[in-house]
Amino acid sequence: MYIKCKGFCFGCNAPLKPYIKSNNQEVRDLVRKYRRINPIFLYNNDTYYKFYGLKINRVCYSCFTNIKKPSLKELRNIETGKCKPLPKISLSLTKNYLLVWYNSLHKYVSNNFKNRQIIVYNDI
Repeated sequence: MYIKCKGFCFGCNAPLKPYIKSNNQEVRDLVRKYRRINPIFLYNNDTYYKFYGLKINRVCYSCFTNIKKPSLKELRNIETGKCKPLPKISLSLTKNYLLVWYNSLHKYVSNNFKNRQIIVYNDI
């Protein structure tokens, strides 16, 4: 059993599309049960593409919708000090939060797994 992701967000460095892989059917069933017990909200960690100048980068859904480029008038006011910069708040789950959730999942699976030892490694 291991956790992997498709990449990292350009804006907030959150993992994109994290998923759990397993080779054993019993472990998959335990993961599904644990997701019902302790749900995790991963919809903000979906992959979207956004233009930054002439380059296109992978971003999470939260950065795609919330982080906007300021207009020229807003940019002038920010640089002259008339208003504060726009906050860059990302609602995506961070790497640390996912690893804490994964460690509790691993404890649950190791306590309830009946057949044999589980080999665990992380690729985040």
